[in-house]
Amino acid sequence: MSELLIDVGNSAAKWAVFDGVQINSHRHSGSFAALAEVLWAETKDATSVWIASVRGEQLDQALVSELRAVGFSGVHLCDTALSEDGLLNSYKEPSRMGADRWFAMLGARVCKPGPLLVIDVGSAVTCDLVASDGRHLGGYIFPGPALMEVALQSSTRKVRYTDSLEATVTPGQSTAECVASGISVALLGAIRQVCDQYPDHQVIFTGGGAVGLAGLGLAGDLRPDLVLEGLLRRAQGSEVAFAT
Repeated sequence: MSELLIDVGNSAAKWAVFDGVQINSHRHSGSFAALAEVLWAETKDATSVWIASVRGEQLDQALVSELRAVGFSGVHLCDTALSEDGLLNSYKEPSRMGADRWFAMLGARVCKPGPLLVIDVGSAVTCDLVASDGRHLGGYIFPGPALMEVALQSSTRKVRYTDSLEATVTPGQSTAECVASGISVALLGAIRQVCDQYPDHQVIFTGGGAVGLAGLGLAGDLRPDLVLEGLLRRAQGSEVAFAT
């Protein structure tokens, strides 16, 4: 028996099959139809499919339809819960919290006890605080590296370049280098501010941009598949309650 886990972000999807031993993840940036074809070719023997998505109801249902069309049965679109495995949502309307944040926190609690600061660096950066007793204490959301870059290029006349950007905090000597350094300093500054406010919380990073920030010296436990780890708990029958 195996579980197919899918984490659908704003710019790409990550998927993995859990075979009872480990999660081996893969990234896909194509259409949902192409993703479904790839998954059927690679994982058609999966017992069931579990999806955490931030794309919205219409697109989520489109993915479910594509998966069923190629042959998958037992497809589960997983919502954010009121509580699950001792993790308690702080939102008045729990369903309005992004599924990626919920499952990242759920995965973090599986791998680490105690108070946690869960940081997901993707299209947006989310920082979520979890108390040692499982209460979500609240969080922060701000633009990720790609969104910052797009904002600068679309809202200014002089910030123009074609160079690819690499995370750095060294002062730039070209427009592209200055933007790269500025984005890195802004992200590091924001995250370190949160870390300084909650020094007793263990930091866990995930998301596509987390490796770059870790390379700049930001301390924490890097777990690239954290959302999938949390999604696996749902697949394994976690104790979950939804808002009524």
